[in-house]
Amino acid sequence: RDSRFDLTVFYNGKRWLQRAVETFDGGRDRPGGNLVQTQTGYYLRKFMADFANNTSYTNQSHNFIYFRYAETLLNQAEILNELGRTQEAVDALMLIRKRAAIKPGTNSRYGIKAGISKDELRALIQNERRIELAFEEHRFWDVRRWKLAETLFNQPLRGMRITQVSSGRFSYTPTQVTTISFQPRLYLMPLPYEEITKNLNLLQNPGW
Repeated sequence: RDSRFDLTVFYNGKRWLQRAVETFDGGRDRPGGNLVQTQTGYYLRKFMADFANNTSYTNQSHNFIYFRYAETLLNQAEILNELGRTQEAVDALMLIRKRAAIKPGTNSRYGIKAGISKDELRALIQNERRIELAFEEHRFWDVRRWKLAETLFNQPLRGMRITQVSSGRFSYTPTQVTTISFQPRLYLMPLPYEEITKNLNLLQNPGW
């Protein structure tokens, strides 16, 4: 499992405050009708200090990250791949995956297959951004500039229904949490009405 998963979300069985997180039916952190509880079976872990072995937690101040080295490498990999410089793009991507403690494998490519195509690498880079930059205010813009929002957002939002089968054993069933949709006009923001009325030559963005 990618080590970044543990540092991004709380999941059923994850240790926190000297106990295991319980998001199974009947558990102490079970999803329910209360809006303060998770509807997906997961909670946000990123940005929080390590309180796995504490009995309580306190507020921790952090400066929000607007730009960091991993994003620079991801930007570089994306650009190099579009220029057809595949191996250079792979090299940049491997630096991130190595730092994430992903095993190099027998070919020392950190899970990136040899002979990967431009299209395959593009998809891999996009997924790497989704993982590495999760909850850092990138995904909203990334899916728009890639023009993938209509594909990704016009489908159910899914979570996990967890049932305790016996002590220490659980069954996991994917479940639909809600339905979301994306209209093509949302790729662009509307121009303010006041600006349109000031300049009759200014055209409103499509769909608005």
